[in-house]
Amino acid sequence: MEMGEAKSSVSWLNVAIATCMIILAGAEIGIIYLDVAVFNIIAHLAFLTLVPLLMPHFSLREWALTTLAGLMVLGLLIKDGDAINIISALNRAAFFGAFIYLVTLLKNAAQSSGSVLALGQYMTRQPSGRRYYSLAFGGHIMGVLLNFGAISLLTPLIQRGVRASGQSVERQAVDEQRQISGLLRGFSWMILWSPTALTQAVLFTSFAGVQTGVVMLLGISASLVMIFVGRALDLLLWRSLPAVASQSRPTFPKTSGIRFATICGLLIAATYLVLILADVSAAVALMLVAPIIMVAWIFEQNLKAAPSLAVTATLRRLKVIFVDETKDPALSAFVLGAAGFIGEAGARLAPVAQVAEVLNISQMPVWLFLVSLPVLITICGQIALSPILVVVFLAAVINELPMLPANPNLIVFALGAGWALSMSASPNASATLLISAITNIAPTTLTWRWNGLYALVCFVLFAISFYVLSLGFAS
Repeated sequence: MEMGEAKSSVSWLNVAIATCMIILAGAEIGIIYLDVAVFNIIAHLAFLTLVPLLMPHFSLREWALTTLAGLMVLGLLIKDGDAINIISALNRAAFFGAFIYLVTLLKNAAQSSGSVLALGQYMTRQPSGRRYYSLAFGGHIMGVLLNFGAISLLTPLIQRGVRASGQSVERQAVDEQRQISGLLRGFSWMILWSPTALTQAVLFTSFAGVQTGVVMLLGISASLVMIFVGRALDLLLWRSLPAVASQSRPTFPKTSGIRFATICGLLIAATYLVLILADVSAAVALMLVAPIIMVAWIFEQNLKAAPSLAVTATLRRLKVIFVDETKDPALSAFVLGAAGFIGEAGARLAPVAQVAEVLNISQMPVWLFLVSLPVLITICGQIALSPILVVVFLAAVINELPMLPANPNLIVFALGAGWALSMSASPNASATLLISAITNIAPTTLTWRWNGLYALVCFVLFAISFYVLSLGFAS
């Protein structure tokens, strides 16, 4: 009887959490596309209701964020005497929570796709000379659809392939380091330009006058350069390593490639159709498109497996996604929303004018200001402050200045660069923690030992590019 009651309570808790998440996501869609004010209140209530519902699942991270958010509320009430800035920060929190929830729905369909699995196996079975590019570019591109699901898919395949290689234990350790580093390096730069990355939702909605095409072009260009730099550094560091016997190249799974390319094409086409028709950013358009593509993709998979049962199987899978497995997506939504709230509220509490005066930001060279942003994000990442919290805080602080210290496109690019750099430089970055959990390799090993030099080289290249771009955008 007690076990039945426990199952029942868990089930009802899942239903309550799922209901909150669906209401939150629906309200944010209503705010964006219908511009109805009452949806703001609904979104705030849904996000706040998540807190007591998720508390049984809180870890130290969630408790710390909740406590800090509470202190921010108290500070704003004392400073302002009203709730205007609290409501503004809640707007940010609700939007971030809904964004990450809706966009990461895609990974549910991707993770159950045989085509995605076949492509992942193809990438990890490449001969050693091609494997770095395969994993770096594969992780980069797959990250657009799977987000952190790309890490979850490819990391176990890497370990499985390394252990089945028949090489010595020492050589296996080297191969594991090179392949996981290649995956991490390639994946991290995806957030510079991908419309599915949270960076776009954070940064494109933080500054007026940002040109999506310009920032995406800068992001894609930087991603390509940094991936090639990673390969050059990989070859330099392991140049004395004995070559292994040549391996046969696996056959490219054409059917899987076509299916995956079709999904990517539909996602891009639908996103930009909404972007044009509704005049919103690509990240915001994706919030509407992602759930539709997910449902269609899952239906296609079931239709292929058993046509007569496709509808029933799809509905059963959707129930699992939206109700049975709702805890982890809801926790992610809460964490990102809370980080957004803290960043926004912290900027309202910070003595921005005094800090700007002390640092003499108005007289600071543009390139130096841009370089300082990745430095601050990376340093904060070493003391367990998440990139999103720091980036939201910095974006809000910069907007409080009397005048932007640089072109908004360059500010967004610099903040994105700092965010991406934290993936290979900070032991507390989400991708690093996920790989560490899968492989049992310490986060400090993945970052400081394996990728510290790479992060430093990338930072130097970014510093040079900021100087050149500051001259170009000034002319």
